[in-house]
Amino acid sequence: MKNTSRLMVSMRRQSGFSLVEMIGVLAIIAILAVIIVPKVFSTIASARITSAASSVGAIKSSITEFAGKYGTVPTTVANSRIDDLLFADGLMEGRFTVKIGTQPSTPPILGATWTRANGAWTAAGGASQATQSRVICLTSNQNPPAGGLNYYLAGSTAPSPNLPAGSRVISAVIVNCTGAEARELSLKIDGENFSAADNVTADTNGKVVYATPANGLATVYIYITHQ
Repeated sequence: MKNTSRLMVSMRRQSGFSLVEMIGVLAIIAILAVIIVPKVFSTIASARITSAASSVGAIKSSITEFAGKYGTVPTTVANSRIDDLLFADGLMEGRFTVKIGTQPSTPPILGATWTRANGAWTAAGGASQATQSRVICLTSNQNPPAGGLNYYLAGSTAPSPNLPAGSRVISAVIVNCTGAEARELSLKIDGENFSAADNVTADTNGKVVYATPANGLATVYIYITHQ
């Protein structure tokens, strides 16, 4: 009888976890999830910011090569994009895209077609690219930073913070970044001194500028170079 009782107890123990043991395991998993999951998402978000900053840096090389080849970079309008021009000229593998902000539409919104005649580039046709992240070239008017027209590269308190009037300013535009993404991108490129103090404040200094986020979102303009 004793042997039989011991065998039954042994069989019950081998049959699986008790309720208390299962609750303990689930509690440990829940605690680990609370600790680890936010860190994983934070790491992914940070990697996307780093990738975006690297993409902007890579475009500068293409712009420099283009300007050396043709002498200047043409200005853009609502329908045209410099990255489409660089792609058509074989200097980029595709359009400027990053994993933050509004993602490209499917199918993509067609921009203007670039042609060159008598040494000058012109763009015609296409649809507005205003909702798409892109690369633009605008003529500086020396007003406070807005829409990629001007940047306070040395800070707004410097004696002459503006870019020269009439210069062609090439910028990367990232549409609808969250306030957190915009600020982290600024910190990555400009450092703390030229970045907003928090996620809800406009940034008007340095290479990364944006207006006060509306509903938590802001279109970010990133200085690449100017002529």
